[in-house]
Amino acid sequence: MNNPRAILESIPGFESAEIIRRESDGPTNESWRVMRGSECFVLRLDKPEAARLGLDRESEKDVCEALADAGLAPRPLHFDVEAGVYLRPYLPGWSWTPKDLEQTANLERLALLLRSLHALPAVGRAFKPLKAAGRYARQIGTVDAGKLFERAALAHTLIEPYTPVLCHNDLFCENIIECDGLTLIDWEYAGPGDPFFDLAIVVQHHGLKAGPAGHLLWAYLQHEPRRADHERLAKQCRFYQALLDLWNLRVGAT
Repeated sequence: MNNPRAILESIPGFESAEIIRRESDGPTNESWRVMRGSECFVLRLDKPEAARLGLDRESEKDVCEALADAGLAPRPLHFDVEAGVYLRPYLPGWSWTPKDLEQTANLERLALLLRSLHALPAVGRAFKPLKAAGRYARQIGTVDAGKLFERAALAHTLIEPYTPVLCHNDLFCENIIECDGLTLIDWEYAGPGDPFFDLAIVVQHHGLKAGPAGHLLWAYLQHEPRRADHERLAKQCRFYQALLDLWNLRVGAT
């Protein structure tokens, strides 16, 4: 297990910084709140599962630099790809909950933020969710996992070709932050992909009903959605649900 105190002491300028508390402890990493004088930071340390689950830290680093250039995220202060160490400024504020997605004004704000993100150059390595689904199924190695992958693969065949744009690819509420405006965190799955996959995660992960889902789509497109737009979103929602079911099985098996 990584020693956060020793790792922090190895980062220039942070030798005497203080670790305040553990912020999170997930399947792929743990993060710690750090103070240096009056400044606050987050130190993220990878676990072995980060590599097993196919996370590409080199790509994430490129994405984070591009986001910082565009003013959409703080610039990394230290990003050691090989060691799995990432240090960034702490963003004061709070994470959304599913209730925040019930407000039409919030859906419009999120849609505008996604439009800004998707308008950036498509840097980083492409995120391939079907490949991720296959990896999860192989690592689980059960009949149920194989059937779930077949469902994901079938759903994926129905998705139309798209022009890749820079996507977050992990848009559940905990990664949507109110911090002097709206911002996103945790870019470890970010990369070129289908913008409707980002929308589908918001809709399917949080169980948005037809009304809010339609409003999000309207706010994102900036015009009344066509039938083809609704169908495109529905196809990505079906695929995302199969991927999510595989993910839950995979992390539950560790």
